[in-house]
Formats: sequence, C-alpha cells, structure tokens
Amino acid sequence: MGLILFLLLVLPVLWVVLLKQGEHYSEKLPILYDRYLDPATGDTIYHTIDDFKLVNQNGDSVTLNDFKGKILLVNFFFASCPEVCPQMNRNVQHIYREFLKDSSVYFLSHTVDPENDSPEVLLEYSKQFGAELPKWQFLTGSKAMLYDLAENSYKIPGAEDAVHGGFFHSENVVLIDKEGKVRGVFHGRKGMHKEGNPKIIDAVRALLFEYKKPENIIK
Repeated sequence: MGLILFLLLVLPVLWVVLLKQGEHYSEKLPILYDRYLDPATGDTIYHTIDDFKLVNQNGDSVTLNDFKGKILLVNFFFASCPEVCPQMNRNVQHIYREFLKDSSVYFLSHTVDPENDSPEVLLEYSKQFGAELPKWQFLTGSKAMLYDLAENSYKIPGAEDAVHGGFFHSENVVLIDKEGKVRGVFHGRKGMHKEGNPKIIDAVRALLFEYKKPENIIK
C-alpha cells in the first residue's frame, strides 16, 4: 500500500519535471567545430567567436565584450524578408519569452541587409516581436563584418539567395556558451510549436544546467 501511495505521489511530479527539462536538460552539449592541443599547456583550445563592433536597434555600438558571461542565441535575417525571417523570429520570440527572466541568456539577431536595415528600421522591426534591450538586440554594421561573423565565427551554413535580393540566407539559430564556444546549431523554423522550438529550449536549459554544476562544465 505504501509503495502504491509513493508511486501515485511521486510519479506525476517526476513526469512534470521531465516534461519541463526536456531530452537534453541533464546532458552536456557538444562543443562544435575546430579544436587543437596547445603544446605549451596541453589544454584543448576550441573554436570561439571573434570580437565584433556592431550597432543595435537603439543606435548603440556593441562589441562581444558587452555580452561577456552571457549565453547567446544568434540568428541572421533581413527586415524586408517576406516570410522566412518573420517566421524564424517569431519562433525566437517564443524562446525569448521562455528565458525572459533569466539575465544570463541573450538574443542577437543580425541583419544581412545593412544598406537598408538602419537602426531605425531595426527598431520598428523589433517591436513586432516585443524585443527589449539589452536582452534581445537587432544588430547592423558593415556587410563585410556581418558576413564574416556568419561564415567564420558562428559557422552558419548559408547561401546567396537570388530570390530574396542575393543576400546570405540561413534559417539556423546558433547557441553560444559563456566562453564564446558554439554548442548547438538548430533550424529556426522546423520543429516550431506554439510554445517555440523544444529542441532549442532544451539545449539552453542543458547549458544553464552545466553552469549550475561547475564540475560538469566541459573544458
């Protein structure tokens, strides 16, 4: 009788916890891309994103240092994109709301059309997603820097899209840890539910879980 009562009380709680945590919550995420062994120290050196200087929707200059100690979710878009980008950013919006109260998770959306996407344009565009500074920043800058970040830092696979003005075009969302390492690349629209993309949400929770347990952080 005692065992039955225990199961009736505990199993529903465990079920809710598992649903909340998701499939990746207790797993360490991989560290993606290039790595090499430092001959001087014997430490493994991983690919990290490069520093940058861009401008957000408020007209403020930002660099990588402004996001020091933050987990970043990164994507690329352009404001005049008719379908794909709004759908992707609506998905990001769901994820943004999920971590709205967590000050360690930030969102960076980079335009690939800096000639047209001025800070003023980005500010108006950001309003439709309820984006608030500093947590969700819509960034512009030189085309060379933006495309270099996409290709060489975030390693986002993309292509010149002739249908949408010849811009670099990708639907991926990239997860960056607090040390600037790439920890996941996810499709920004596939798997989108009413509550957002569960795989991305689970991956962010997994990364947060690592930082709550320092002994589990991958070095």
